[in-house]
Amino acid sequence: MTEAEQLADSLQGFFAADRMGPYLPFGLATDGLTAQQAAAVPAPRFNSVWAICNHITFWQEAMLRLLERHGADWRTLGALDPSGWPPPGNPNGGAAWQTSRARALDINAQLASFLRPLGPAALDSPLPTWGMPVRQAAHSLIAHNGYHTAEIISVRHMQGWWLEVT
Repeated sequence: MTEAEQLADSLQGFFAADRMGPYLPFGLATDGLTAQQAAAVPAPRFNSVWAICNHITFWQEAMLRLLERHGADWRTLGALDPSGWPPPGNPNGGAAWQTSRARALDINAQLASFLRPLGPAALDSPLPTWGMPVRQAAHSLIAHNGYHTAEIISVRHMQGWWLEVT
């Protein structure tokens, strides 16, 4: 297995696996939430699950667009500022919540598919705007997704919305 294939498998596996391993992937961490639950902010200075989902999507899409040599302006990607936090959705928008969640999973799969065939030279090349090698950007995004998935798990715990995962 090539390094790019390993990166792609890690990016997608840690995010969209259909069962729990030593970690809980984003897909399972967000499974079963209603729009009202996803939009709820558990306490001051916390984010809603929906806001976190949109933030994760923002950074995955930014990296994908940069890899494809398109621009990744934060305004174009729907963020309120360069930190990459698009506004959360309406608590009454059940279909919109499911669309946001599905989009995060879809962009993750697209990014993994783009990374998979890359050779060593492409992994060593700097990612436009970010300046770091593509390899490092992919590792950073894996860590970013893991951090925010843990944040989603914490929000679920705070709200009492935990699910039994087998």
